Amino acid sequence: MQKAFVNGVNLACELSGSGKETVVFLNGIAMSIAHWKYYIQALSPEYRCLCHDFRGQIMSDMGGGPYSFAQHADDLAALMRSLGIEKAHLVGTSYGSEVAMVFALARPGMVSSLTLIDGVSESDQLLKHAINGWRAAAMASPVAFYRNLIPWTYSSEYIARNRAALDSREAGIAAFPKEYFTSFIALCDAFLDLDITAELPGIACPTLVMVGDKDILKPIRYSELIAGKIPGAKLEILPGLGHAGVVEAPATVLASIQKFLKEGAL
Repeated sequence: MQKAFVNGVNLACELSGSGKETVVFLNGIAMSIAHWKYYIQALSPEYRCLCHDFRGQIMSDMGGGPYSFAQHADDLAALMRSLGIEKAHLVGTSYGSEVAMVFALARPGMVSSLTLIDGVSESDQLLKHAINGWRAAAMASPVAFYRNLIPWTYSSEYIARNRAALDSREAGIAAFPKEYFTSFIALCDAFLDLDITAELPGIACPTLVMVGDKDILKPIRYSELIAGKIPGAKLEILPGLGHAGVVEAPATVLASIQKFLKEGAL
């Protein structure tokens, strides 16, 4: 991992692999660089792979905000330029897919394709209340925060299979600095301001939209809306997966990404 100083902040990032094309992985709101390790190992023989923590995420500078998707997009553009990357395939999950859409609208010449996983372009009152619940839990205590995330993030089957592992992470979350939680709240605030559905027809690059059929946080209808608005977008529904499909079934998600990069992102 290295640090890149862009737009006044230090962003933790990793660039690895080889190939003429670059794939950029964009985190969900509670993710970090390490969550993409499986994908990078698989793709790095054919592609350069870039991942980074957004400002406000654990490995990058955390200042409590305010943050915005336009700001994250500006940071990504500056990071890519600093690394000599002119154009890339963007793969984002949840918060990261939303950054990817904002980036593609603002800088179409820097985007080869989009893979949007479990994302939204707007939010209804149920989703807003869920995110406000996350904000309240982050203010209350690390344990309340973590336990509040679990049911929204994973399918019930995944939770049942991985209960011990999920429980073991609770102590690690409790050890996070207070700044992490104040920054998380600011990231939530950025999300609550998102409303780009009307702009989506302006995205012209090849786009794959994926969503778990058991995603209760950002259910299928949001991905159907995105795929219906972006010209030529393909929709893939992933059976049995919750919101964190990239964590629940990395081999399944990776296979779809690889197929799209080889056949659809042209």
